[in-house]
Amino acid sequence: MKKTVIKGIAFVVIFVISLVVISMVANQGNGDMTAPMSTACLPTMAIVEDGQEINQMYGYTMQMDTADMRESITPIKTARQINAVVHGYGTEIAGVSYELRSIDGSRLIENTELTGTQEGDDLYLFFRLKDLMKEGEEYSLIFLVNLDESRQVRYYTRVIQADYYLTEKLDFVTSFSDATFDAEVFAEKGYAKKLETNSDGDNSSFAHVDIHCTSSQVTWGSLDVTRIEKPQIWVKEIAPQTASFVLSYPVSYTEGGSQVSASVTEYYRVRYTGDTMYLLDYERTVTQYFTEKSSRFTESGLQLGITDKNVVMKESDGGNVFAFVQAGGLYVYNSADNRLARLHSFRDEDNDDLRARYENHNYEVLQVDETGNVTFLVYGYMNRGRHEGECGVSVCYYSSTLNVTEEMVFIPYNKSAGLLKADLETLSYVNGKNDLYLMVDGNIWHIGLEDKSSEIVVSGISTAGCRVAENDSMLVWQKDLKDYGSTLEFMNLNSGKLTELKAGEGNFIQALGFMGEDLIYGIASAEQVQEDAVGNQLFPMHQIRIQDFEGNILKSYEQAGVYVTGCRIEENQISLERISLADGRVTELSEDQILYNDEIPESKNYAETASTQETENIVRIVLNSVPDAKKVKILTPKEVIFEGSREIALNGEEDQNRYYVYGQYGVIGIEKDPAAAVCRAYEAAGAVTDEAGRYLNKRDRLHSSNQIMAIDGDYADNERSSLAVCLDTIFQYEGMVKNSSSLLAAGQDVLTILEENLDNRTVLNLQGCTLDMVLYYPDREIPVLAVMQDGSAVLVIGFNEQNVVLMDPLTGTVYKKGMNDARSMFEENGNRFIAYS
Repeated sequence: MKKTVIKGIAFVVIFVISLVVISMVANQGNGDMTAPMSTACLPTMAIVEDGQEINQMYGYTMQMDTADMRESITPIKTARQINAVVHGYGTEIAGVSYELRSIDGSRLIENTELTGTQEGDDLYLFFRLKDLMKEGEEYSLIFLVNLDESRQVRYYTRVIQADYYLTEKLDFVTSFSDATFDAEVFAEKGYAKKLETNSDGDNSSFAHVDIHCTSSQVTWGSLDVTRIEKPQIWVKEIAPQTASFVLSYPVSYTEGGSQVSASVTEYYRVRYTGDTMYLLDYERTVTQYFTEKSSRFTESGLQLGITDKNVVMKESDGGNVFAFVQAGGLYVYNSADNRLARLHSFRDEDNDDLRARYENHNYEVLQVDETGNVTFLVYGYMNRGRHEGECGVSVCYYSSTLNVTEEMVFIPYNKSAGLLKADLETLSYVNGKNDLYLMVDGNIWHIGLEDKSSEIVVSGISTAGCRVAENDSMLVWQKDLKDYGSTLEFMNLNSGKLTELKAGEGNFIQALGFMGEDLIYGIASAEQVQEDAVGNQLFPMHQIRIQDFEGNILKSYEQAGVYVTGCRIEENQISLERISLADGRVTELSEDQILYNDEIPESKNYAETASTQETENIVRIVLNSVPDAKKVKILTPKEVIFEGSREIALNGEEDQNRYYVYGQYGVIGIEKDPAAAVCRAYEAAGAVTDEAGRYLNKRDRLHSSNQIMAIDGDYADNERSSLAVCLDTIFQYEGMVKNSSSLLAAGQDVLTILEENLDNRTVLNLQGCTLDMVLYYPDREIPVLAVMQDGSAVLVIGFNEQNVVLMDPLTGTVYKKGMNDARSMFEENGNRFIAYS
């Protein structure tokens, strides 16, 4: 009996102790196991131009791939004088030096130790670069700041020896930005006249304002907005006449009787002609900082305020828990427990300086379960914490029961955060077995989060070379990594199972996309696949199929004499681009549609806009269930502290044939097809670079007119076609002699001939690009080959505002053709351009 009582008492004691321990961990964390994220400790840097700080730089504790660090550019005059400042934030600076390198970082031009003038926490640097730069050529400038004997921090920017009227352009954009806070000043300075107000402008929300909005909308209407700090300014691109700038700063305003703050980003593209400043483009985005307060919850939903209506969010299967991203932070709300937690944010009430607010990172919510646990990625530049100054992917797990966040894996990445974002937006998925799948540098990786293993699933693939289901659970790619072939590889990322889809004898197969988790692909007869003299291919699909992973054909489309060349997928509708073929001639047909009846599940929690008199349209999340706002629990999880490293290095070979597309704020995409890259960059008024950081195309021209004077007219004859004459002319211009007629007669296409004979040049198939896009090349003394549908060819060798200059072997002359007439001629012939860089 006594033993039974003793056992019972012991059990009760152990049970009580267990409850206490669990309660301590769950509610307060364990001081030995968890801690808040550490504060930022790295200095920042900036270039000082006419007393104004520009091109702010944030420190990297790892050596980055220099070619990809394109955050800013500083034009320097012939004296090559540079002024800079290091903001120490209380951190002692042991020494500063710099390296001037070629744009790809491979060649060291000079390196020099610097001394400066200390003013409080700030160190001012004044130095002159040596006379080793080529005028008009971009270089990488890297500052190396030593904090002590073991810690060195790197800061990256670009420089170019040229005037380019930086002062005038900079004065305009800063003055314009200042004037947006005063409608009278804005009108007095004539800025309202520089807008292009029309119906394209949205005047219903302050979240996004552009050049097409009214001057009232640009000057904040009736909203009383105060800029809290001077703007950070980045010169993104600059040319003799044009330049692009990005400004970033915080503001405050009143919302519902309370003072709130927001992050503002402005984009400017200007052109200066020496006497007139033109505003080519203007855009302003506002993202209200989210405050974890119960007052944000109303009967209408969770109020986010002024922000983009496309809220990044993911919910659990039942909809009781959802995670969302707002203003550089990640949050989760559990309606069952009425709890709101901030899972991750570099900025908080105790950390609100420039370093914490720097938004060069993103979040991807991978899993949310019904108990409130969340698996997510933080990727890009790490502002503070254990990886401060690194770029990479942090895979994290939030335990709702313990209210802690734990890093499972960290993947370092030595290229820019923008390139990482472009890849991860293509694929980032984790299944129930903790298998993580990521696209990184053109490779699909499988990462075991439990055993910290890594392996390549498929390499050398591009964002356009594979198709991924909208929920990322299904993946398909061409087995030989071409545009089409005999076999597709179809992978279920939940099970890890891989299956093959065969085209069948005499056929080829091509993946088109997904409808839900069901694959859409097309079948074409090998005999009907065509390739022209340029090397461009026509893939006419006589049958379209929709198939699930188990191999069931859910729907099929086939019409006699009709062929599909592509498709668009929008919600439950597939729009098919169609042609007919007769005697080798292609005739475009009207589109047809396939309606897919399977229901796509709707989210139980969703974002919507709502109109307010005070702040115009705001965004709120409509909740699955209405919470009791007075009882919402606000949680701030701590981080789990662990010993050792959980780092996984991905050391696969990079795909060298990728083109990086830069837009207003940075990288907007990665393409395998140079024509797709050029088209995308032109629409965004941006640029295309290769892996080495070399420009392959830019929207901005160097000259208002130009002509390659070294190219003269040359006749085609019975022995040399006009195409052969154009090729010979290109080779002669590049200082070599080739017999293009024999190469063409041997069956080689134009691309192959140019690629095999133009050493150290990148040959670009630009079919589909417009004449305006390819004028970039004669602007830089590079001829453009234009091939007509009948096989003849001309060279585009110059332009002015009204005309394009052509070398036509059929006439043997160099002549001018009206710009509009030339555009029409090339469009009618399929815009089949080839250039090189």
